[in-house]
Parts: sequence; C-alpha cells; structure tokens
Amino acid sequence: MVRRGGYVTRRKASMSRSTISTFQLFAMFPDAESARLYLESRLWPDGPKCPECKSGERITVRKGGYYRCNACKLDFTVRTGTIFERSHIPLHKWIYAMYALVTARKGVSSLQLAKEIGVTQKSAWFVLQRLREACGSDDEMDKLRGEVEIDECFIGGKEANKHEHKKLKMGRGAVGKTKELTA
Repeated sequence: MVRRGGYVTRRKASMSRSTISTFQLFAMFPDAESARLYLESRLWPDGPKCPECKSGERITVRKGGYYRCNACKLDFTVRTGTIFERSHIPLHKWIYAMYALVTARKGVSSLQLAKEIGVTQKSAWFVLQRLREACGSDDEMDKLRGEVEIDECFIGGKEANKHEHKKLKMGRGAVGKTKELTA
C-alpha cells in the first residue's frame, strides 16, 4: 500500500493468471461435453448438489449430464437455476460468449457474437442479455465495500489550445483544471 495525497492506494500486483487466447479456449472446450464437465467442477467442487433442497446426498447420476435428487425427486443438470437454464445453446458456445464479452474493449454486439459462435442474432442477443443480467447493474451497488483504489485526475484542456482571452497565464500543469477523484 502506498499513501499519496491523503489517499491510500494499492499497487497493482502482477497478474497471477495469464490470459488465454481464443485458440487455447477452443482447445479447452471443443464440445459441449467438455464445457459441461468444466462447469460442473466449478459449480459443484464437492460433487453435485440439488438446487432445490441443497442436499449432496442421495444423488443419482443419469445419462446426458442429468442428475436425480432422491430426497426431493428433482431431475437437474448444471444448467438448472443458472443463466444457462431453458437455453438450447450448447455450453461451449456460452463459455466462448463469456470470453468474448469480458475480453472485448468496447463490448460485443449480438450480430458479431452470432457470427462468431454460429447461432442466430436473436439467440446471441438472448445470451448477451443473460450474461449482462448475471453481471448485475450499478443500481444494485449501494456503496463501495472492501478495499477500494482511488486515483485523482485533472479535467480540462491545455492552456495552449485556449483562446487568448481565456488563457489564465499562470504556468503549466494543473492550472485551470478541475480535480476529480475516480474509484
């Protein structure tokens, strides 16, 4: 931690994970089955749990990635109770859509995503809406929590670019600029 200008900031640590390329992503998830197994390992690290009664006991494995909870008689998959529910889009296309959404600098359009994952534009729009919904909105965040990094910046144009009668003639730097704090 570094104290600058009355604010405590944290130095950026080097990335512990390296980013993967699109080629590596396709190699990791060549089909829906590999994506299903990956998502199951992330959602249920200790084995499948019923989304209804939250029980991990009395679960029977069935064909095609289905499970049955013998306690509440519910048939479920990794999609049940998640953003993937009631979607016919294969899971490896969902994973690629997540990757495309978080790696794109200015976002990704439904037309572009449709071309990249081989679905209709309407299906790509559905996927993007579900992913955005899962990320949440700014309205839900009441206040900042935990460790927060705050930087300061100065907003305003260069003195040299102003009209002669608007120049302050007080030197260079932050002269005539407003100080803003960004979180």
